[in-house]
Amino acid sequence: MIDSTFYEQLILRDGSLLQSCLVLFMALLISRVAPISRKYHPVVWFHQLAILLSQKVNHPQRNPKQQLTAGLLSTILLVIPIWFTIYFILSLAAYPWFFDFVLLYFCISDAGFKPVAKDVVSALEHEQKASARSYLSPWLTQQTDSLSEVGIAKSTIERLLISPSYGTVATILFYAIGGTPLVLFLHLLKQLEHCWPNYVPQYRFFSAPIYIINRIIYALPIWLWNFTLVLQGGFKNIAILFKQPSHTGGIYGYSSLYIGSKILEIELGGPQKFIIGHKEQRVNASKINPSRLPLVNDIKNAISLTSWAVTFWIFFTIAIPILWTALRWLQAM
Repeated sequence: MIDSTFYEQLILRDGSLLQSCLVLFMALLISRVAPISRKYHPVVWFHQLAILLSQKVNHPQRNPKQQLTAGLLSTILLVIPIWFTIYFILSLAAYPWFFDFVLLYFCISDAGFKPVAKDVVSALEHEQKASARSYLSPWLTQQTDSLSEVGIAKSTIERLLISPSYGTVATILFYAIGGTPLVLFLHLLKQLEHCWPNYVPQYRFFSAPIYIINRIIYALPIWLWNFTLVLQGGFKNIAILFKQPSHTGGIYGYSSLYIGSKILEIELGGPQKFIIGHKEQRVNASKINPSRLPLVNDIKNAISLTSWAVTFWIFFTIAIPILWTALRWLQAM
C-alpha cells in the first residue's frame, strides 16, 4: 500500500523535474489565457533595436562578404549582451522558478496572436479593412497600409501557421534540453530573422548567417509542428510532410506555410511591401500552392487548425509529469 512516504520520496527524487514541468505548463497556459499586449512586449523593443542597428551597419552596396560579416557581428552584439545579462540575473535569483516562468511567458510570443486573428475576422466581416490592417501592423515586418482583403487574409493565416513552431513547440523542446537560458538565447536568434527577412534583397547577405543558423536549430521544432498540423488535417495529408517543393527563397517557415496551404486548400505567399531606408519597396516573394485565394472563412479554419495543434502540445507538457508519477507509483507498489 502506498502511504505518504511515496510522495515524500517522489518530491525528493523528482521534485526538480516536476517543478520544471509545472512551470512550463503554467507559462503555456497563462500565455494563452492572459497574453501580454503586443505594444508592451519586450520583443518589440528588441525588434526596434535590431532594425535601428541594421540601418546603421547594413550597406547593400558593399560586397557580399562585408555584408555577411556585418550581419554576423550585429547578431553577436545584439544577442550576447542581452542573454548574458539575463542569465547572470537568473543565477542570482532567490526564486529562479519564478523568473523561469516570466521568461518562458515572454518567449511564447505566438500566444497573443490568436485573439488578434479573431479581431481581424470580425473587422473583415464588418467590412472594416482599415481596422484589420491596424490589428496586423504590430505583428508584421511588412507594410500593411495597402493590404487588400486577400492580403490581410494571407498575412493572418501565415502568421497563425508559422509562429507556434518557434513559440510553443520550440519553447517546449529547448526547455527540456537546456532550460530557460537556452530558450531565451535561441528565441532571440529567431527574432532577428523576423527583423531582417532574408527574402528582402537588402538583407540577402546581411541576414544570411542568422537565416542559416536558424534553419539548422529550428529544423526539429518546425518538423514536429508540421507533423501536428498534418495530424489535424487528417492522415490523408501525411505525404505532404515528405513531398514538398524545394525552396531557397529565404522565406522562414516555408514548409509550415506549404502544409497549411495544402490542408486549407488555399494560396499563400506572394508580393510584400517593406519600408527600406525610408522608401517603400515591393518584394516579389514566391506564391505558395497557387490555387484559390483565401477568404475570411479560411482565417477561421486556420484558427481552428492551429488551435487544436497548440492544444496538443500544451496537454503534452502536463502528460509527461502525470505519466512519470504513475510509473513511480507502479514501481513503488
